[in-house]
Amino acid sequence: MFALGWRIFFRHVDDVLDPRRVRRAAAWSGAAAVVALVGMLVLEARLGWTAQPPLRSVAAIVLLAAGVGLLTFACFPTRRLPDPSATINGRQVRASWQNSVRWSVQPYLLRRPRPVRPEDREAVRTDTVLLRRGLIGTLARVTPLLGAGVAAVGAGPLLDVAPWWPVVSVALYVLVLPEYVVRLGRSERARVAAEAAEAAEPFEVPAGPTS
Repeated sequence: MFALGWRIFFRHVDDVLDPRRVRRAAAWSGAAAVVALVGMLVLEARLGWTAQPPLRSVAAIVLLAAGVGLLTFACFPTRRLPDPSATINGRQVRASWQNSVRWSVQPYLLRRPRPVRPEDREAVRTDTVLLRRGLIGTLARVTPLLGAGVAAVGAGPLLDVAPWWPVVSVALYVLVLPEYVVRLGRSERARVAAEAAEAAEPFEVPAGPTS
């Protein structure tokens, strides 16, 4: 499921992210990284704030600047605007992936799912697409945050400091990220199963007696 989830992510990421917004986020994050890099280098040259040999100080500053850039990228919205038909008063219907799956669909997202019943076919097809969109958006937001945390953790030993909060943050993201990817794979498995399932027969009201 993990490998399938990553394939679905890369296959549909362009359907979820807006290229214009991604370019804007990348531009601002690049600018923030450059400003942070220059500022820390100037402070190091004048104050020696890292109190480390030149190579270690430069490596730590580069990592911290990269972390600033990644954190800035994560702060910018990069998703496409929702389709008007999926909004109410301009707000997307069921935008959160936690709430995008109905109770009747959840059994099909388990580790060992049951066969899709005909009466649940349309609900599975609808909800798994919403779930896919939400999970891809969440992964696109969490991944740069994870990168920023890794950069902060990597800079710690170079500066002879061991801040606990980046370590905890990175550990939490490392634990959560695979679950998102696995759930993305399970949603695709359920969608494919629903596509292959037979549709429920329409209910016909029996005709009444004619006079």
